Amino acid sequence: MQKDDLTDHLICPDCRSKVIVSGLKTLTCTGCKRCFSWDNNIIQMLPSRIGKNYEDIAWKTLPYEGTEKPAWMALLHKKDRIMYFYERILPKIDFVGRVLEIGAGTCWASALIKKKHPQSLIVASDISPYALEKGCRVAALLDSSVDYHVACDAEHLPFSDEYFDVVLSNAAIHHFPDPQAGICEMWRVLRKGGKCCSLGEVAAGVPFKTILTSQMGPAGKRAKSLEIQEKVYNLTTWKRFFESCGFAGIAVDFDKTWEHKLYDWFTALYYRVLSSIPNIFIGNFLPCNIDIYANKTSASDDTARMSRHRMPLIEKKAEKDAAVGNAAL
Repeated sequence: MQKDDLTDHLICPDCRSKVIVSGLKTLTCTGCKRCFSWDNNIIQMLPSRIGKNYEDIAWKTLPYEGTEKPAWMALLHKKDRIMYFYERILPKIDFVGRVLEIGAGTCWASALIKKKHPQSLIVASDISPYALEKGCRVAALLDSSVDYHVACDAEHLPFSDEYFDVVLSNAAIHHFPDPQAGICEMWRVLRKGGKCCSLGEVAAGVPFKTILTSQMGPAGKRAKSLEIQEKVYNLTTWKRFFESCGFAGIAVDFDKTWEHKLYDWFTALYYRVLSSIPNIFIGNFLPCNIDIYANKTSASDDTARMSRHRMPLIEKKAEKDAAVGNAAL
């Protein structure tokens, strides 16, 4: 697969027209004529209406991943999550073909996938250009690389329909202002028969999510101060989001491993206890990290387009399940 394949499948995030390469480091929309830059190995495809990029500001101020912090510090901070992905996810999922990671952050997951599947085309996308730039250095530390870094909004992906074989998100969807819109976009860019993997989301039911999220102080307070979205839904609502966007074969794994959650004593202790509790009590009641797997089938051609019209009704129900505190497990 040639590395320049992706540039033939870019669309404008504003008008959805085809984008073509118009210069050495420039791309131009064939519809609205907007130009996009391609600097520092990052294709800049953010919507013009996005306004202030709070996520980009947040990345620059994070204690372990902010401006002037070395790339190894970002890896050290995410070591528990990285080990979980390396030991549990990479052996389980066949990341072959064209792979898109949404909300890639510093791109360590994309780099690990590329290292294991060097023939696959790996595209790492995130709303923060700063995080993607640091991701280039993180990949080098992992003795790997990523084929493309694309700065874009997950709710307005700049890729043509049915281009990717696998779409991955890692602890990302709960940051979206409109999670269902982002999931519908994942469905759109995934080919028929393709697989969607949404890892590290949080499922919880009232009142436990209120109690527990209030205990996850530092991350939640920092996110709130920077106006970053932090949402928690129960397991039923998560499944409804994916079903309404056209996905089939939805399966959920409960990540109850406490060994990969040593970043604070409360979380490690909670998951140590949770590991002995039956799944029937988890997700719609007790909070737990979940991994969601789904497929795009040929039988669901028009579902995602129709789901946009149903979105207000679904969101109205989902808001009752959303987190009332700004925090993440």
